[in-house]
Amino acid sequence: MKSVLCLGLTPALQRTVLLGKLEVDEVNRVRQVVESAAGKSLNTARALATLGTPAQTAGFNGGQTGCAISAFLKAYGVASALTSMKANTRICTTLIDQASGTVTELVEEAPAPGAAAVARFVRENLRRTSEASMLVISGTLPPFAGDDFYVGFVKAAAKAGVPVVIDSQKTALIDVLFERPLLAKLTVRELATTLQEPMKSERSVLRGMRDLLGMGAENVFVTQGGKAAYLMTPGKVWRFTPPEIARHVNPIGSGDCTTAGIAHALLKGKSLREAVCFGLACGSANVESLTPADLNLKRISALVRCVKVEAV
Repeated sequence: MKSVLCLGLTPALQRTVLLGKLEVDEVNRVRQVVESAAGKSLNTARALATLGTPAQTAGFNGGQTGCAISAFLKAYGVASALTSMKANTRICTTLIDQASGTVTELVEEAPAPGAAAVARFVRENLRRTSEASMLVISGTLPPFAGDDFYVGFVKAAAKAGVPVVIDSQKTALIDVLFERPLLAKLTVRELATTLQEPMKSERSVLRGMRDLLGMGAENVFVTQGGKAAYLMTPGKVWRFTPPEIARHVNPIGSGDCTTAGIAHALLKGKSLREAVCFGLACGSANVESLTPADLNLKRISALVRCVKVEAV
């Protein structure tokens, strides 16, 4: 069975740290530490595997942290398409303050893998793209990759008839839009950064989405956390209200789980509107879990019925 290729460049070993109260410039006692494999493409692949859709993840991986990530992927049921490098894969740390309910993310910069590793990544994943059921591209591009890095993979997908979902921003996204991906997904803040325009009203958000359609995206989906999300197709616009979440634990990875839910539902034959509802349920369910993309299927089934949809 073909699998979804979740393509990103910078996976991470994720350390989720639970504290009673985070006090700056003081000694803090940690209540719990959980390690997992993360990064946008890994989160998406893990969520897809949990939902029952075969997935493989591409990125650069190396060193002792890389060995840990490979072991986690095996446990998650995710096929590894990671490209080896000499450097250690980065570590990212999430600090959860239970007293205030705040979540602080410490993100390490990804190391440069080297020209040989980049060339190997491109060669191997161009082949995988043509064999995938869907190509899901996630994340901004690190300094070692040019702004047009994703374009070749989207062209290969188009040639092979493989649908493309891209969750990115800025020039990395704009360059891909001319290749007509099925869905461009980004947040309101990312939309503002990409178009270099303020997005302070629904009207301005919708205008920005139309600009992305005009650049070539077949459909555009914009989120803003727990607030209203918007789906724009060439002929229709929908406003989605995500379900209410009573137990907020950790929002990290919720956007990736939303992406995974959309991809999963589309491959099951659902309409794009239905797929977005399912994706938002997955993203909301992720908020209730301690580690990114550790989804509860029963909870998703309950939440998807609570997503509100209205035509705009």
